Amino acid sequence: MYEQLTKYITDRVQLSEANLQKVLSCFNLLKAKKNELVGRTGEPSRRMFFVNKGCLRVYFIKPDGREATRRFAFENSFSTSLTSFIDGTLLKEDTQAIEQSELLYIHREDFYSLLDTIPGWEIFYRGFLESAYLTNTRRLEDLITLNPRERYQLLLKENPQMVLRLPNKLVANYLNITQEALSRIKSGIRLFDQDQ
Repeated sequence: MYEQLTKYITDRVQLSEANLQKVLSCFNLLKAKKNELVGRTGEPSRRMFFVNKGCLRVYFIKPDGREATRRFAFENSFSTSLTSFIDGTLLKEDTQAIEQSELLYIHREDFYSLLDTIPGWEIFYRGFLESAYLTNTRRLEDLITLNPRERYQLLLKENPQMVLRLPNKLVANYLNITQEALSRIKSGIRLFDQDQ
């Protein structure tokens, strides 16, 4: 159950066996059903998740009731609503298991306790924060500067599993386009590829 998490951590930082075991002992198992919410708008973010199996979707509900997907977290990745996790404010987004998922989670208090007691965990966290910053900044840049077709092509190149595993409705939502627009883009790309 902890093999993937162990590899993820040890690929990024060096910890003594005792410190590694201390870190792992802070993680708990959660088996989430398909469509189950594991983080809800209006609550503080108290947990950081590691996806062993499945997929999490982090999304907002717009004032008009429509959903806007911020990110997906597949196997071997961490996910939390960082703003709320860091400063304790209430969540403005939901986190949903979009497949039956096996998650390992650490409570916020345990996470920060590890930062105070294990120097390597602080290095791990700094890497996590830098990666999250780069990912969020690039996503914002792409939404602002790329047209829908370019965004889809970039997604195919950088994260093809998203297109292969997720329904068109969720992919379109992530790309901030309609399902119909996504279908047209996919058809146009297939036609273009056949002409080559």
